[in-house]
Amino acid sequence: MDATLIVIDSDAELARARALVDGLMNSDDPADAARLAAQARLIAAYEQEKWPPRRPKTAEVLRYLMEQHGLRRVDLVPLLGTA
Repeated sequence: MDATLIVIDSDAELARARALVDGLMNSDDPADAARLAAQARLIAAYEQEKWPPRRPKTAEVLRYLMEQHGLRRVDLVPLLGTA
């Protein structure tokens, strides 16, 4: 496979880079493993810059965990008390 890596500066280049990664993942050429790792790092760097992770608010985390465990507000009263 072509040894060219895609430096990502736009969403169009991101799409091309992801397509390249897909092709590299299906390659049997051992040299493509290094290309795959390098392109994956470039994709991760672009995504991190464009969509930085945000720290969730405590209330969001609590709501999510309650939903996942089938809990209601009343279930937390023994732990947190009443308002």
